[in-house]
Order: sequence, then structure tokens, then C-alpha cells
Amino acid sequence: MKTSTASYGVPTIRRPKQIRKGDDSSPLHIAVALFALTLASCGKKTEEPAKAVAAPAPAAVSDTRIESEITNALAGAAPEPVAATPGDLQREAESIIDKYPGKTAVELLNVPEVGTKLRNLLGKLAQDNALKQRIDGSVTLAAQIKGLEGAAKLDLDMKSYDKARTSRMLQAALSEDPNQLVAFLVGEIGEAAPDLSFGGMERAPNGVSIVPNPAAPTTPKTDQPD
Repeated sequence: MKTSTASYGVPTIRRPKQIRKGDDSSPLHIAVALFALTLASCGKKTEEPAKAVAAPAPAAVSDTRIESEITNALAGAAPEPVAATPGDLQREAESIIDKYPGKTAVELLNVPEVGTKLRNLLGKLAQDNALKQRIDGSVTLAAQIKGLEGAAKLDLDMKSYDKARTSRMLQAALSEDPNQLVAFLVGEIGEAAPDLSFGGMERAPNGVSIVPNPAAPTTPKTDQPD
């Protein structure tokens, strides 16, 4: 008669099988699940702050740049120079000054590097009535401050320009941009206005003088009908 070994010591034989089988609620499974969940949660927490810090960086730089430019504009300060390039106007102007050390600002306007560009610039200015009126308006205002009556004109003496003023003048000419030339001239008139009015000078230290313009056309008076 066959006897089964399972009939002896059943508890000691089957209990190990129950431990090996186990179920999902055993402490080991719960610990592994919690550990995996903790790692996943930590991974998410470390990534999110990085994105939150990195995202505003470009906007912050852009805002700072914009605020700086606005501040400079309101204060009347020159804008920050752009990155140097081969065509940078300031470097080009100063290289011309260094090339012709004995020439005055007036003479530098006639050198080959400047003359052609200046003629192109004046041609553009002649076609822009709005810019011409801006210069005329500045001259008229300076004449009124000085106490002149009637038409007036700008008399500009550039022979005594220092290097810095000569450079600014050349930059305006080399740009071939009428706006830059007008900005230079209007700035010079504005700088001279206090000396011409309150200082009583006929010519300001920067070479600007506002004089009567007898050649200006006048509008003939006509009798108005009764």
C-alpha cells in the first residue's frame, strides 16, 4: 500500500510553499511599491523647479535691456553701442580723423571717404520736407530766443571742432541717413541756444550762430476785401 509523505508533517511541508507564494499585501511587496513610488515622486519634484527657474531667464534679460533703453531715451543719453562691426560708424570716423591729422572738420567733409556719402546724404535731405522743417523750426526757435525778428538762418563754423565733435559730425555724414544729420544739427543748435540768448554771444563755443536771412522769400501782403 502506497503512502504519501504528505500525510506526515503536513504543516512543515506546506508552510514554505505558502511563504514562497505570498500575495500583493505582504510587507515586502508594500515596501518595494512605496520605494518605487517615492523615487518617482522625487524625480518629478527635482525636474519641476528646474523648469520654473530656467523659463523666466530670457524674459528677464529682455526686460532689463528694454528698461535700459527707455531710461537712456528719457534721460537724453546716447544709446548703448552695438557690437563692433567692420562698418561701425564711430570706428570709421575716427580712422578718417587719424588718417588726416592736419585737416579741420570742414576739410574732412571733402576727403574721398566722406565726400561722396555726404553728397548722397544731402540729396536725400533735399527730398525730405519734414526733416528740413525740423531744422528750420530749430533755427526759428533759436532766433526767437536770441531776439531776432524776421527770417533767420543757421551759420555753422566747424573749423574749431575738437576730435569728439568732429567724430559725431563725420558719423552723421558717413551714415548717409538724413535723420542722423538732422539730429546732429538740431543737437548743436540746442546746445548753442543758452549762449546765444542769455550769454549774449554772436557765436556759441560749438561754432553755431543764428543770423538774419535777408534772402528768405517773403509773402507779399494783399489787400483784404471789405
